[in-house]
Amino acid sequence: MKHNAGIFVDHRAVESLCINTLNAKQFGVNVYSDPTELFKSILDGHLDVLIVDSHLPSEDVKMIERYRLMSPKLFIIVLGESSASLSDYLAVGSNAVTDAQNIMNVIDAIHIEKTAKQNNSDEVNDKWRISLSDYHLYCPGNTKIKLTVREFKFLKLLFETDKVVTKDEIKSQVIGGDYFTADQRIALLVARMRKKVSIESGLILPVKSDYTNGYVFAGSKSIKR
Repeated sequence: MKHNAGIFVDHRAVESLCINTLNAKQFGVNVYSDPTELFKSILDGHLDVLIVDSHLPSEDVKMIERYRLMSPKLFIIVLGESSASLSDYLAVGSNAVTDAQNIMNVIDAIHIEKTAKQNNSDEVNDKWRISLSDYHLYCPGNTKIKLTVREFKFLKLLFETDKVVTKDEIKSQVIGGDYFTADQRIALLVARMRKKVSIESGLILPVKSDYTNGYVFAGSKSIKR
């Protein structure tokens, strides 16, 4: 099955250039005019390559970082004029930053290792998973990380919902004890887990703080029975 690319750019001429170049490489092409639809396609794992325009208000550095967390193997190309700020896109995981004049060369250089669309096993390996049988975290790529009891309880709470888990829920079901220091203890728990995952897998654990409300897991996830 052919690979799929998504395009979300601001200029019709650039869009046509990308479509023609991708078609020449036998890519299926999806053109987006709405950031919500693009976000959903990435979340559902429909895209192998993404080309976005940094001039679009929604496609800022934080959004690109979110795409990378959602889909670690997505090939991300950011369009924009040369500037120091574009280096921030590379820092959060973009594969390339280029302008319209060089986009054809960048597309021609794309290499995706898989020659077929992910089978069920590949789809599993692209997800973050926690196991109820061995109490480990399995990262995309299948790196296995041992969890403490408290770390496991915390991640299980986040994995069981797509909504924000409130600090009160975390205090009650994970932290326990003295509520006076609970916020600091939650923050320390998250910081230690991020460091552990970074060291052992080289990946960024996609646990996001929702300001003062609580925490949410921003990556593709599943619970392994």
